[in-house]
Amino acid sequence: MAQDEERERPLWEVVPLEERELPRASQASQARRRWQALGRWLTLGSEAGEEPARDEAQLRRLPRVRLANLAPPIDWQPGARALAHYLAEAGESAGPVTLLVGAPADGHAELVEAWARLNGARLLPEPAAAALLAGEMPWSPAPSAHAWAVPRLERGFLRQATSLAGLRNFLEAALTGRLGRGVIGCDSWTWAYLQHALALPESAAVTLQAFDGARLTRYLAATTRAAAARTAGEPPAILAVGSGEPVLADGDEASTSRELRELAAHCHGQLGLAWHYWRARLCDETPEGEAPDTLWLAESLDEATLPGEVGEESVLLLHTLLLHGGLDEALLPEVLPFSHARALSGLRQLQRRGVVSCDAGRWRVAPLGYMSVRRLLEERTYLVDAL
Repeated sequence: MAQDEERERPLWEVVPLEERELPRASQASQARRRWQALGRWLTLGSEAGEEPARDEAQLRRLPRVRLANLAPPIDWQPGARALAHYLAEAGESAGPVTLLVGAPADGHAELVEAWARLNGARLLPEPAAAALLAGEMPWSPAPSAHAWAVPRLERGFLRQATSLAGLRNFLEAALTGRLGRGVIGCDSWTWAYLQHALALPESAAVTLQAFDGARLTRYLAATTRAAAARTAGEPPAILAVGSGEPVLADGDEASTSRELRELAAHCHGQLGLAWHYWRARLCDETPEGEAPDTLWLAESLDEATLPGEVGEESVLLLHTLLLHGGLDEALLPEVLPFSHARALSGLRQLQRRGVVSCDAGRWRVAPLGYMSVRRLLEERTYLVDAL
């Protein structure tokens, strides 16, 4: 009966922000302490003193070409359809504008873009940096019968009084219906900050329901089967290095493998973040060029680790990147109380440890460094997101 109920739950579900349910294991302090204490060398699925089913040192991480087929980038269209379903069910009670809030690696922007394509909505371009610095409204859609969409609200402000005034004007106009119907994607850290700074109404915010162990198993099993179908083959068995047991055992949360329950808990139910860990941990023992029948899920997390002592400048730098959903290098001096040179020096040190990454001049916290950074900010009592 429990398995039947689990299968009846939609894999992708959009819910009001306050109705998001963290995976149960993440609410247990013992599980959290274990993840925090062991960090990147955390052992899953095997008890102390047991011999692992495979020696991880003898395995090799999957090459990128294999990962591209077995664990391709997440297709967010099912999430977009879930959002469309939620809005259709809510009707006028949804209000003129809905904000889809998501964690940094959890695809809120891609989902909103997919929703816009599916529903013929206008995608509004990101504002120029000069407009943000001048305090202009970052978006001002012309009246139209068609809805509009902003995938990344975090690109519409800088943490300074002038820029915040422009964003406040936009949100007031949007939330009161003066700009027509729209959907806005918003990073969860930006949402936390704007609720603090602008007192945004939580009733306008929705999010993807968390992917617990059972949901995560269903998603990963489906992508593994789809990968095999593309090559007219059979999906490989994926076994835990520690126990030798299958990790994609389908069923309810209780029958889900320990590895995926713990992974879902560690990632706070964020599918996008779990996807990064999954790809980083898949291994095989077959000579390169051969297609293995069995893959292994490594015990080590391969997380980026922070230095033993992190100074306040580095902490502020990391917090600033998260609040803005990443930042262009040129804008660092506009939001930090220290020089551009010192900011870049700090970022490059963190980059060498894999904690941050830079793409086309835009810096952000790297997915495999995110949970370490989030724990650090919680310990230092900085404002953190709710997801």
